[in-house]
Amino acid sequence: MIIKECKMPLKIEVLEALIRRLPPGYAKQSAIQEDIKKIRAGYNGEYRVFNLLKALPEKDYLLFHDLRLSSSPYPFQMDILILTPSFLLILEVKNMAGEIYFDNTFNQLIRTNPDGKTEAFDDPILQVSRQRRHLLDWLKTKRMNNLPVETLVISANSSTIIRASNKEINTKIIRKDRILLKIAELNNKYKEELLSRRAMKRISSLLLDGHTPFIPKPLETYRIPSTALQTGVFCFKCHAYSMERQRKWICRTCLDTSHDAHISALLDYLYLVKPSITNSEFRNFLQIRSPSSTKKLLASLKLKHSGHNRGRVYLLHSLIEG
Repeated sequence: MIIKECKMPLKIEVLEALIRRLPPGYAKQSAIQEDIKKIRAGYNGEYRVFNLLKALPEKDYLLFHDLRLSSSPYPFQMDILILTPSFLLILEVKNMAGEIYFDNTFNQLIRTNPDGKTEAFDDPILQVSRQRRHLLDWLKTKRMNNLPVETLVISANSSTIIRASNKEINTKIIRKDRILLKIAELNNKYKEELLSRRAMKRISSLLLDGHTPFIPKPLETYRIPSTALQTGVFCFKCHAYSMERQRKWICRTCLDTSHDAHISALLDYLYLVKPSITNSEFRNFLQIRSPSSTKKLLASLKLKHSGHNRGRVYLLHSLIEG
């Protein structure tokens, strides 16, 4: 059963908003585009693996995608977590083209691209091992000390050539097409059912309640001042910041219309600037002349707020909740 669905990471939406808001030719656009490409490739790999797992019997396997739990000193994130009556399984998914080499001597993953370029990455076997340790600690805080936790690194790209410096590594990394067979092997290893259906449901609720979504801070990450962002309301038809508010939004350039173009602008503000906004900040960021129009638009969204009159602050997180 799917408990936490496989969804596109919020970070992609945030970085795409940043690209839109930067002036054409801005120096850091290419680096941001490259990061979007990498994150999207990672998600595509996780999506392919998650789809394979949907073949598992729903009542015995609970699936969680991109689960991030609080742990000391920092939260830890797992690409995919599988909860069964007998064990938990953490999957670290890698979706890399070309050839990958697991160097056990220096604990690194070396990738050679199809074009011959070589890059080094953190060892995913060590990564998922740390996740296991953190998950065991988290389970201990919930008084669930007796649950076995297994780990696997999954290569999601069927064309990837996998090499390793140590044969033992071959038991810790598999191709995605072997995942169901590997789970069957684990079922044979852990035959005793430690959790009832009721206990699985309880742990599932605890995992969801403990999930803490990662909120990116792109301006801080790329060292971009907020003054570099283009203001106004974006027209998704002609890709210009040329929407004007009349009774509805009308693009000065292509005359396209919209009733809710202000919502995407508010999301950009939430993603890139801060999670709250005042009437004057709303008016300045969306380039609306009329304070009364601003007040009506904000009221129509029924956002949570604090303060009164000119000191009122609107909270934007409800735009993405649920």
